[in-house]
Amino acid sequence: MEGIDYNEIFSPVLKHCSIRVLMAIVNMYDLELEQMDVKTAFLHGELEETIYIQQLEGFVEDNTKVCLLKKSLYVLKQIPRQWYRRFDELLVKAGFVRSNYDSCVYMMRRNEKVILYLLLYVDDILMASSDRQEIQMLKKRLNDEFEMKDPGNAKRILGMDIMRDRNKGELFLSQHGYLRKVVERFRMKDSMIVGTPLGHHTKLSIKQCPQSD
Repeated sequence: MEGIDYNEIFSPVLKHCSIRVLMAIVNMYDLELEQMDVKTAFLHGELEETIYIQQLEGFVEDNTKVCLLKKSLYVLKQIPRQWYRRFDELLVKAGFVRSNYDSCVYMMRRNEKVILYLLLYVDDILMASSDRQEIQMLKKRLNDEFEMKDPGNAKRILGMDIMRDRNKGELFLSQHGYLRKVVERFRMKDSMIVGTPLGHHTKLSIKQCPQSD
């Protein structure tokens, strides 16, 4: 119940424009770009409310008793917010500063210079730095705190493929794979391509649709 079992539930997520800005900075200054994922991120949130739950099926010992919940669960409404607060507190304690324009963008400065960037989207993390050692130190800190997956160099984020050629100084974001899945999901992979988009109110009959040769 609102106000009893939970209060605030809002949790910020990373803006897509922040990803594009970071990619531009990474390519311009030839930074190292790596990523990590937090396993079962929402289970790391810390509860502020006192919550009781019914005994789980198969573990009932006394029907007159209930269980005191000490660890967060995915079904709780406040868990996305509590996870974000836990991660935010960890980064601030580690010396990061949160961006004024995006609450999921963090920067670590040294001598007035940004030495490490971190972007967070729920459980997906992008990190960039000119010094790989700084990234490794951050990864160790995160591994000490949470159970993490470390795929290494960033190759994909939020359905976007990161294609980079450091020798040529090129970095591109592509949603080709994501769009292909969308087209296949809506059974449009055999549809004909048209050069001029139509308004959403336009209705076509079978006879008006372009025909393949």
